[in-house]
Amino acid sequence: MHSARHLDSRAIDIAQSLRRRGREVWPLLRRNADLGQVVTVHRDLPNERAETAAWRAGEPIFLPGILGDAPKRFATEIDDCLQMFDRLRDGGEFLDEVEARIGDDDNLRYAGSTVDQDDPREVERIFVNAEVDDAVVAEDLWAKLAWITTEEVDASLRIRFSNGLDQQEEWLATSDQTVSWVDQFALRTFPECRAVLSNAALRKRLDRLIARRYRLSERIIYNNAPGGGAVFHHDAEPSQFGVVFTQLNGRTAWFTMAKPRLAKLLVRYGMRNARQAIAAMDSGCDELVQDILNRDASFAAMLAANGGLFLLQAGDAILLPSPSFQACAWHSVVAVGDRPSLAHSYGIFGRADDYGLAGDPWLARSPGSTRSIHG
Repeated sequence: MHSARHLDSRAIDIAQSLRRRGREVWPLLRRNADLGQVVTVHRDLPNERAETAAWRAGEPIFLPGILGDAPKRFATEIDDCLQMFDRLRDGGEFLDEVEARIGDDDNLRYAGSTVDQDDPREVERIFVNAEVDDAVVAEDLWAKLAWITTEEVDASLRIRFSNGLDQQEEWLATSDQTVSWVDQFALRTFPECRAVLSNAALRKRLDRLIARRYRLSERIIYNNAPGGGAVFHHDAEPSQFGVVFTQLNGRTAWFTMAKPRLAKLLVRYGMRNARQAIAAMDSGCDELVQDILNRDASFAAMLAANGGLFLLQAGDAILLPSPSFQACAWHSVVAVGDRPSLAHSYGIFGRADDYGLAGDPWLARSPGSTRSIHG
């Protein structure tokens, strides 16, 4: 059984009945595209066998409540972050916000700010260098504040932490030491990262699924606004095993399933064959397919009926594996509720045996070992 059910116009009376009984039913509206409604139907963690099979197939893995009471324990930090995004949305300065958070950091030194004039979504990118004993040990670390879309109807924001030139994908070839400092930049700027990085239940699951040393990097802080969210895409990148997305405040709805299964649904919906569907998905330029995936309520209902709709609330996580470009979890996000939410998204990458700096709780112990990892 899937974790959420799409409700079309024929089921509005069911939604009303559920509301009368105290159940929450949420409209799915993204950038003026009405995708129906969603209601939670169960919140069970998958068993180990189902979880392993899904990971290998590139299917999403919903982990309701996996963060436990972390959203409550980090409530102050989470609220501070939400207020920061409100100020930024109202024209506040990103540099001022970062300075207030890490201005007196022992290692991170401000190195400049830029705005990419070729990217209309980018608001500002802040650079820092990492220093130890007055020597620069990592440079060109950055945090980029950007709108999720250029459409004014969607006020969703995100902050991504990385390094190097985006256009040349330098982050894919970054040294372990530099990557470790990028991760520290995110952690020290947003201490609520510990709600995820200190979570033993999530760590245990990922250790078993990945079964090798790994790290959670390319960290992104999401502030999805009402009526907003991300259209269908995938995160399959060289050397990346997948993504772990955690909801710290508010709610988001997810349409997601593995690429081959999504292509089969497109064939059922009218495309000639799976090869044509996959080619259209991969190109990103087929307007008809993009419209079906992102704006068609009937196709959204089909996705939901085939287990492709999930409703995340504070404390939940979803894993988006990408074992290959051919088998990876395609996904889209719909902001749910009447105020912006807060979520974190971390890429899962392999790491060297000696990777890591003291201070990142995720790297305190290597899988299957009790020894500490310190760079």
